[in-house]
Amino acid sequence: MNTFAKLKKSLSARILVLYLVFNAVLMVVFGGFITLYSTQIVEREVIHYTEKILEQAALSMNTNINDITTRIVSFVSYNKEIATALSNPDMTIADRLKLDRTLSSLLKRTDMFNSIVQDVFIIGTNGYVCNIADRSDLISDYPYMEQEWYQQAIDVSGNIYMHTIGLHAQDYYNPRVAPYASGVDTFSMSLAITNSKRNVVGAVICNINIKELGKTLMSSNYEKSGKIALLDKENQIVSQSDNSDIGSFLPLTEDTRRILEESEMGSFKDYIGEEMYLINFQTTSVGWKLLSYVPLREIRSHTWPVSRLFIIALIVCLVVNVMISVSISRSIHRPVKKLTDDVRNVDFDDLKLANTDYQYSELNQIAEKFDDLLIRLEQLIKNDYKSQIMLNKFRLYSLRSQINPHFLMNTLQLLQTEIVYGNIEVSNGIVVSLSRLLRYTLYNYEKEVRVTEELKYIREYLSLFIRKFDGALSVRYEVDEKAEDYYMPKLLLQPVVENCIEHGFSNNPSDGMIVISAVLEGDRIRFTVSDNGAGMTTEEMAQVTANLSKADIDDADIGIRNIHQRIRSCYGGDYGVEISSEDGNGCRISMTIPLIREGSIDETAHS
Repeated sequence: MNTFAKLKKSLSARILVLYLVFNAVLMVVFGGFITLYSTQIVEREVIHYTEKILEQAALSMNTNINDITTRIVSFVSYNKEIATALSNPDMTIADRLKLDRTLSSLLKRTDMFNSIVQDVFIIGTNGYVCNIADRSDLISDYPYMEQEWYQQAIDVSGNIYMHTIGLHAQDYYNPRVAPYASGVDTFSMSLAITNSKRNVVGAVICNINIKELGKTLMSSNYEKSGKIALLDKENQIVSQSDNSDIGSFLPLTEDTRRILEESEMGSFKDYIGEEMYLINFQTTSVGWKLLSYVPLREIRSHTWPVSRLFIIALIVCLVVNVMISVSISRSIHRPVKKLTDDVRNVDFDDLKLANTDYQYSELNQIAEKFDDLLIRLEQLIKNDYKSQIMLNKFRLYSLRSQINPHFLMNTLQLLQTEIVYGNIEVSNGIVVSLSRLLRYTLYNYEKEVRVTEELKYIREYLSLFIRKFDGALSVRYEVDEKAEDYYMPKLLLQPVVENCIEHGFSNNPSDGMIVISAVLEGDRIRFTVSDNGAGMTTEEMAQVTANLSKADIDDADIGIRNIHQRIRSCYGGDYGVEISSEDGNGCRISMTIPLIREGSIDETAHS
């Protein structure tokens, strides 16, 4: 009886029952497989026939383009007088009329038109313009030479004289005389005209009638909703079977663009707009792509008779399954939703779940584990959260205080003085000392160092102040030799020593003395820095002592208090800084840390 009760409450048992009930879904899967398989067969057939049709369309386009190219080349090659006339930079009206008659005579013998050619221009660099259709259609004084498409036509860099020019507006036609062409986009075939000296003197530009080309492409279309488009090298549509999207860019994926750039022909699937299309492409003789794309929904519509038989058979099973699944899902959804709502509504001031019974044993186990996790999380937050934030702040402020900008400026001024007075050896010593200090502070900040290295750094640091104050400051070291082989946090002493100079002597010592000592006291090391400076009044001493116990960091105070908090964050509350002072009798600052035989305490473990 108990086993049955547990099984009844088990979520896994319910899932098993749900699986058995939904075996009927296998029929849906089977029907879907059959539908998908039939769709794939139809797709392959469409791909096959589309490739054949597109190949014929590409062949027809290449034939037209090659025919236009041949006629342009023939027209220019056999009419040298055109180049001679265009070479004249100072054509008179008589010269223009003579060239007009020459061109008229030549054009009667040379058929420059093709079924998809709209107009042919001869444009010289000397300003001469003539079109075959009718010059009266053109706007007078149109700046042909300034147009990008004309500059491309006369560009012969790389010894390439024939160009295919992408879409450009025919804004040189008078809209009142030629409304059929004015402002209509076209793309062109061009050939640069050169004179006997191989200088470019003009170009023949053959404009393509995009609408007529679209009709040609439309005749090659396969499906009702399918389209054929001609794309330039930038994937811009320059012609389309229905002339609907000329000048726009197909929203192809990066993979599709890469395929188009790397392959001469092929087929694949991609999304264009909101519908999926099947795409085939061929490369034309000018390097552009001829694409045919058909909506998959239209291809799949051919499989509808097969799909309809399965739909009728599955509707009854689906209805029954939906009714059963709704009943079962509700019985599972309610406790799961209750658990998720309770988790979502956990109060961070009281990390505890509101309920303990969620109907199923698995959910109850999850709730118990989550409740345990909340308890542990609350404890971790109490123990570590504030200390971790403080530790990150200590690092920031300690990094800020490694080298005092005033110290650096004063050292540089001292160096300048010694250089001015020609003390080369002293100047060199200052540079060497400063470089050592900077190297020590900039590298491996998080790593503990031997006491010997820290004291060496302090000696180097104070030597610059001794030199600066010209004997007014002296330093005495009282270091236990046994203490020198232990490790300590890097840059622990510098802020304390700097505090002596800045506050104890007010940066102007007179017979000033700093005593630095390091002694072993059982399982710890005590570092002491004392001075014979101004000391502190009773009120100042009380204020400094009170500040040591504060956990927050003040941007204006990045010295002794930060050292104290840094030691406590790393080694615990039994260690830290102690201060004693009397007004006029100097100050004594002691720092205690545990014995560290190697740099084993990694501060980054606290971050």
